[in-house]
Amino acid sequence: MNIEFSHIDVSDKSAVYDLLYRMLPDQGCIEFQRDAANKTHAWHQHQNSETLLIIEGALDFFYEDEVRTCWPGDIIYLPSMLRHQSVASNNGCVYAIATQLIALS
Repeated sequence: MNIEFSHIDVSDKSAVYDLLYRMLPDQGCIEFQRDAANKTHAWHQHQNSETLLIIEGALDFFYEDEVRTCWPGDIIYLPSMLRHQSVASNNGCVYAIATQLIALS
């Protein structure tokens, strides 16, 4: 499985709430992450797949031989064991992380 990206309109608060609710596992929680300006998460990988929703700010997301700048409303579908890193923008970044892949429909 390859990494995928999609987008929602974060000005539509009900859409954001709906996606955050769907990101919750049957039991447990999702993580809210705040990265300070230029915070780097060096190259790494995870045992679990992840879904990330960018809420505020921006980050550069590096994977394979690519880089993508992600903005509020961007969703990253990250399969397990895919090596990646991220760097928050000059204004930092706030995002939610679910340790599973979340279908949009």
